[in-house]
Amino acid sequence: MSYSRLAGALFVTLLAILALAGCGSSDVVATFDGGQVHRAELDKQFKLQRLLIAPQYPDTPQNRLEVLQQYIVMHDILDQKAKQEGITVSDKELADTVAQYRQQLIQYVYGNADALNKKMAELGLQDNDLQALARDDILAQKYFAKHLSVSDEEIQAYYKDHPADYTIAKVAHILVKTKQEAEQVEARILKGESFAQIAKEVSLDPSKDQGGELPEGPLSQWVGPFQDAAMKLPIGQISDPVQTQFGWHILRVDSRRVEPLSQVKDQVKNKVMQMKEQQWFNQAKQDAHITLEDSALKQAAAGGP
Repeated sequence: MSYSRLAGALFVTLLAILALAGCGSSDVVATFDGGQVHRAELDKQFKLQRLLIAPQYPDTPQNRLEVLQQYIVMHDILDQKAKQEGITVSDKELADTVAQYRQQLIQYVYGNADALNKKMAELGLQDNDLQALARDDILAQKYFAKHLSVSDEEIQAYYKDHPADYTIAKVAHILVKTKQEAEQVEARILKGESFAQIAKEVSLDPSKDQGGELPEGPLSQWVGPFQDAAMKLPIGQISDPVQTQFGWHILRVDSRRVEPLSQVKDQVKNKVMQMKEQQWFNQAKQDAHITLEDSALKQAAAGGP
């Protein structure tokens, strides 16, 4: 063998050794039944989440742990199950889904294709990374469509048990620091002073500029005590002081209506399906017997920062 060929062979061997070293046990962040995840894989998945969810998605051990668990279940575990059942993804499905990703990212996050492409370059991401993610999403949709369903009885039960989700109200409120201040506000209103004027004068909430009026929406968007008061308070009357983690409120409900099930049936069905998918995910995560090898991830799993 000539010197040049020998040198070339040694160089290739060296590269192989370095590659193996780079994927050694110290680089494994987690193992699970059937496989393991290397740090480079987790880094790539975290960058994808930063691209898709929010560019400012904080790089914390807790967030990385969530991404890791999602990746193991929705990529490795689900891929195995899909293969066993002959579930596949066509080239057209893949291309259409990637195009949808890009369109939504441009519309809602980046504004134009150049900005999106620049961000992908900054993160070291390529189109094949989006394709891999799209493939996982399509497989998940097909698998869940085959194995999970929602009955009319389940839809009716959820609708009945979650009235705040489908009760739409127009509410005004005045927020102050103490119960005593709230009682003083209540007394002033009962004496005939303008609710809106008092809100502009003393309320700590940004809605004070609108006389305390909040945008119409479902009661479920508000915290528990506020939500309960808005559900029970007679239209047009003011509440006694209501305490939340934000302070003390005086409420007035200007309108309140319940959306009939016939109008929100699809919305309720989607919500129940999401719950079933989450239950499936939690069980699959448990069955995978994930073992963390990274100290920061272990701390996050134990409830640390």
